[in-house]
This record gives sequence, structure tokens and C-alpha cells, in this order.
Amino acid sequence: AFNKDTGKEIWRSLDDRAGYSAPIIIEKNGIRVVVNWTEHSLSGLDPETGEIYWRFPWTTGSGMSIATPVLYDDHIFVSAFYSGSLLVKLGDDYTSAEKVWQRSGESERETDALHCVMNTPVILDDFIYGVDSYGELRCLELSTGDRVWEDLTAVNPDRWANIHFIRQSDKIWMFNEHGELLITELSPEGFKEISRAKLIEPTRKQLGRGVTWSHPAFANRHVFIRNDERLVCADLSLLP
Repeated sequence: AFNKDTGKEIWRSLDDRAGYSAPIIIEKNGIRVVVNWTEHSLSGLDPETGEIYWRFPWTTGSGMSIATPVLYDDHIFVSAFYSGSLLVKLGDDYTSAEKVWQRSGESERETDALHCVMNTPVILDDFIYGVDSYGELRCLELSTGDRVWEDLTAVNPDRWANIHFIRQSDKIWMFNEHGELLITELSPEGFKEISRAKLIEPTRKQLGRGVTWSHPAFANRHVFIRNDERLVCADLSLLP
């Protein structure tokens, strides 16, 4: 941790190699906890001192702790491409935690639960929704990690296929790596596509295909998206 005014280091904690995931701060009963997901562990730290409240060793491989940890109903959920998924239950003031389940498949093709790459899953009404290692949109039961359904139409089934999820009221907006913006509904009954529009062409070559992996930004009923050549603004004001 650093002093924001001077840049001076205040404390240092953990010996883990960093991943790509940014820490988040959660709070309960007036106590703040920094949730930190590295290549080697998921942990909760005191933001004032760096004291480790709790830590679960979990190696993701190649530093691929990328997505943001998801807080839902006193639980933290994370998912990684090589290592699968981990769900922990937080204690009364978030300074303690216990593992609920951890699941992973036999390989990056033969997966179990979720093996996400960049997409941060969403959790709705005790069900987890995210994109697996080769573009499989999946619904999981939160309490067990058991798969409820799988869909292959939201994004092409390619290695590291990606969708960014944005919750808007009772709808889930999705921006996939093909430059398409989707309006959808997600439930244990399945994936319902309401609308889909191509807003930008992928330009960045990755794994033999073009991809658009940057997260969209929404403001004043407009969406801003980019590839590595253009920035596009689309008007959403006519949508219901």
C-alpha cells in the first residue's frame, strides 16, 4: 500500500507473484477488508496494516488470475482458465473465511464448473453465470458449482473466448469479442437473447482470429467501445 499524496510505501504483504486482477475493498460492520487475488492465492488483508486476515493457497498458472473477485451474499467467487473455480464464505465481519467448494477439470478442454479467462462472472439469485475456457456460456448453482446449462451462441467457441457482462436492471448486457453488444436475460431456465448488434470490427489478432477484449463504458444512455484502431460511441436512448 502507498500514500496517495507522496507515493511512499506504507506496508507490504504477501510473497505471491501478482496476477492481473485488481484488489477490491469490501466492508461489513464497519470493518474494511482488501480482497487480493494473485497467481498463488486468494486473501483478505487489513487495508491499514497489510495484516493477513485469511488466505487460501491456489495457483492459477501463468499469472492468469485476471477477472475481478465477485462479492455476493457474504461469499467471494473467483475463476481462472487453468485452475477452475473457488467459492469462499466470509465470516461475520469479513476478517475470517472458509472454503465452500473448489472445482477444476482435467484439462483446459475438459473443464468443470467454470474456467474463466478475462470475463468477470455475474451472480444472480444464487446462480453463477460466466464464460468457460472455449466460449461456453454456463450457469452454475452457487452452493455446489454444479452446471445447470451451457450455451454456445453468445460467443464463438474459441480458446480464450470472452464476454464482458454488465447488469442493467433485470437485463444482462453482454459485449463479446466479436464487437457485438447483446441484451439478454439469464436465469436457471436458460439464456434468452433479446437483441444483438455489431458495433465494431475486431482488429487485434489473437490465436488466429480478430478479437475485441476491451471493456465497454456506459454513460448518459450511450456506450463507448474500442478496438486498437477506433473508438465508437453508440446511442442507446431509443431502447426501452
